Amino acid sequence: MKVILEPKFSDGIDTLCKKCGELQSKCICNKKNKKILPNNEYKVKSSLKKVKNKLVSSFYPFYIDSEKEILSTLKKKLGCGGSIEYIDDYIIINLQGDVLEKAKIEIKKLGFNIN
Repeated sequence: MKVILEPKFSDGIDTLCKKCGELQSKCICNKKNKKILPNNEYKVKSSLKKVKNKLVSSFYPFYIDSEKEILSTLKKKLGCGGSIEYIDDYIIINLQGDVLEKAKIEIKKLGFNIN
């Protein structure tokens, strides 16, 4: 029987960031200068691209604070995987596969203007 000991990234109160090694409360890895705007003040664009020979549907720009909840909702409704990219002051939501048309409908239901 082989036992593997791995370090735990927590101190009981605040966890450590795996990227920079700082405490999460002091970490600036994901805390970029996000601009937050009301949903109806901007239009969300979409594109379909190939990444590593697989199709990815991208939706950008999002100026929101609740990007994880929106990604979770879209992944559940469309039955696909996805990720979030932080670019300067906006967010890109990437969904696996060619789900452009279905995702546009769901994004409209969430109250965003989309092309």
